[in-house]
Amino acid sequence: MVTAVSLFTILVFYLLWRGVWPCCAERWLGLTAVTAAYSLWVVWRHLPENHRPGETELLPRFGWGNRLTLLRGLMISLVAGFLLSPWPGGWIGWLPAILYTIADVADYLDGYAARITNHATRLGERLDMEFDGLGLVVVTLLAVWYGQLPTWYLPIGLARYLFVFGLWLRQKRGLPAYALPFSWHRRIFAGFQMAFMSVVLWPIVPAVGAAIAGTLFALATSASFLRDWLVTIGWLDPDTAVYQQWQRRVYVVTAVYLPPILRLILLISLSYVYINFDTGQWTALFTTWGLPSPALWAQFWLVVGVVTAVLVSLGIMGRLMTLPLLFPLGFTLLTQGENEGIILAVTCTILILLFGTGAFSLWRPEERFMVRRAGE
Repeated sequence: MVTAVSLFTILVFYLLWRGVWPCCAERWLGLTAVTAAYSLWVVWRHLPENHRPGETELLPRFGWGNRLTLLRGLMISLVAGFLLSPWPGGWIGWLPAILYTIADVADYLDGYAARITNHATRLGERLDMEFDGLGLVVVTLLAVWYGQLPTWYLPIGLARYLFVFGLWLRQKRGLPAYALPFSWHRRIFAGFQMAFMSVVLWPIVPAVGAAIAGTLFALATSASFLRDWLVTIGWLDPDTAVYQQWQRRVYVVTAVYLPPILRLILLISLSYVYINFDTGQWTALFTTWGLPSPALWAQFWLVVGVVTAVLVSLGIMGRLMTLPLLFPLGFTLLTQGENEGIILAVTCTILILLFGTGAFSLWRPEERFMVRRAGE
């Protein structure tokens, strides 16, 4: 049934592309078919793991959690079809981002659905890891192909497979591999990475802004993988007092003391950028996009930019407010080009999104949701 639904969905998209995107329909079909075949093979290979942890009895159904995970695999396959083709214009150009966003939402909900229906399985855990890696590879390749991210970003997309390959080499050489402890920071950074890769495929995102954000996300992801690798090979022991002491020090610096400095720099840089700001530039931009009432939209986003900048600077829902703040920053990059003020503002905003608002924050209700899985 899963295979039939996948084939039917791919066929519907292919017939649609033949009418509205005929130049690349066959190429899309070939790449999508190969990726979907790999995804289905992964599912078939791990079917014997469709049982609850601690049990051996196979369950007769996938369950809603696994069905959402299977949806992720299908969406990733549909996105893979856009590789090696020019970025389509019009509404089709938004589809890669929309499809990958659906995969992201399914990734958030699949564990929740599995837990509330008492249908969490080893198969679900396996597919979740496999599709995490596959999705990041596909979307990274596409973002680089579209020119949204530099070529050096490719190893970030391949990070999980490089990690697994390193473990395989150690196993072949008879070297030990130590289990990784649970880490909230790993989970948070991975979630931000996936969300960023959805947004970077928006046709309106400036390549300069994507490169700045991509660099910061790459540094955070690389640091996380490096720490995990050193733990895996036994160079770091999370249970030692020395490790825990350094972990606390890094946390205090990056999540407590650094964010207030970033908030101050953000406020100063935004003041520099918008001191002589003219909404006419945004109006002209929105006019080229064909938005209705472009002048009204320009005024709206100006208000959003001011309000969110103040909230982030005061530490009021700061991590959450960085998301709408990135829109006016992106519009400014598109209309004014690169300058020190806007680049500094984008950098501080991304770092606050990653690390939070830190000390002297007035209200941070979103923080408790960062360290809690849905359904728990």
